[in-house]
Amino acid sequence: MITIKDSLGNVIKEIPADINKTLLEQLTEAGIDIPAACYTGVCGACMCEIEKGSDKINKNFTGEEGFPTDETEVMTCIAGITDPDAEIILKTIY
Repeated sequence: MITIKDSLGNVIKEIPADINKTLLEQLTEAGIDIPAACYTGVCGACMCEIEKGSDKINKNFTGEEGFPTDETEVMTCIAGITDPDAEIILKTIY
């Protein structure tokens, strides 16, 4: 399950995790508006904060190197989930 929160910490939506799609694809398909520009992980527009589940996120899901992030940040356009039963909590930064 992926829980997405706004920048104030309010829950926007919870959606089932799909290990075959990027986080951005999953969030967009669920009707959640996440800014995105380059779709290669270098611009930072789609960055979210990871509140829970960083060990279940593959930050190079698409094979793109992307912008360097720390353990609590993820570029949703190039990242995916490694376990469909994982509990992931993401928080938008914008």
